[in-house]
Amino acid sequence: MSMKPLPHQEKFVKGYKDKAFLVHEGGTGKTVCACLWLKDNRDNDALVICPKRVVNKWQIELNKWGTKATVVSKEQLKKLAIKKWSAIVCDEADEFASPLFIKGRSQLSTALYQLIKAHDVPFMLLTATPIRSNPWNLHTLLTFYGKYIEWKKWRDAFFRLESRPFLPYPAWLPHPDWRKQVRQVLEKHADIVLFKDCVNDLPPVTEEIIKTKALPFKINAEWEAKSAFVEEHRFEQKEKAKQILEIGKKYRKVLVVAYYVEQVKELEKQLKKDRHTITVYGGIKDQEALLKEANEVDECYLIVQASLGAGFDADTFSCVVFASMSYSVRDYVQMTFRVRRIHNLHPVIYYYLINGRCDKAVFDQVKKGFDFIPSLWKPYLNSQE
Repeated sequence: MSMKPLPHQEKFVKGYKDKAFLVHEGGTGKTVCACLWLKDNRDNDALVICPKRVVNKWQIELNKWGTKATVVSKEQLKKLAIKKWSAIVCDEADEFASPLFIKGRSQLSTALYQLIKAHDVPFMLLTATPIRSNPWNLHTLLTFYGKYIEWKKWRDAFFRLESRPFLPYPAWLPHPDWRKQVRQVLEKHADIVLFKDCVNDLPPVTEEIIKTKALPFKINAEWEAKSAFVEEHRFEQKEKAKQILEIGKKYRKVLVVAYYVEQVKELEKQLKKDRHTITVYGGIKDQEALLKEANEVDECYLIVQASLGAGFDADTFSCVVFASMSYSVRDYVQMTFRVRRIHNLHPVIYYYLINGRCDKAVFDQVKKGFDFIPSLWKPYLNSQE
């Protein structure tokens, strides 16, 4: 099959050598960049690491571009023998970005760090969301990339030692404007591409907030702050199927996002009475096949757990309903990318169902670019309200 890269993909391949850090907006074609990069004398015995649900998708894309590589899931990486590959590509690299040099290093981060340290080989990081919850995410990715910054200098640049009423001891907490500061470092080291850099006429994106008043909720005085928030937030999710069904009257295909598994299952019971409904959450097998089916059928509801926003195409959908949002900025941003793919761009609308103060608290914080932490939400501090 004759394939032709897009201009921004051709530009990338011409300009980059053996180390690459791609921060291209979701849907702009990072996978193609990686395939072409590997094909340039790096695919004798190459390795691609990616989320489990996109292993087959990677294999198809590699074959399409005539590129060879062993594709493994991030779970398989932890069991993979360390050897000298001809090149390594790490997709959704932010999933490996836990701190490397302070408490909190994950097994995934350790496995990738050890693999990179063992041999100096061509290496590529792919992510649309390089900074998840704090500045250490970028520090880890830069270390993988070969741009290590002494960890104490990094800490002093982006954190300050603070005492808080809810903390037993002073802790290093990020500066209030750390995202703006860390962005400058990202721009210095990463290849950044946005849709507006690739498309002359970008179709509009519309957002609509649908607010309703939540039913009265009784708080148990014995609950801790986090438990109290979660219980009230779960309570707010009742009756949202009615709102989604009203929205569904306008659209043949609707992508529904829900944070809680029990909410996903309850929405499935209600929505499948109206039309074909496909559901994907953490315990579902064959997620890739289900997501592919949803993108190909003419009419359906697709309900996806909010934490599973990376690595699938839903570009035949123009309507996304956030029934309940993830507490993670990364999860939210990744989900918005699913319906905007560079080969099939069209107008998109995002609906947000806000049925109470907890819904609103998550929405406000995540839209500002900060992860929501239930135990730190002011009304529930020390379970006083």
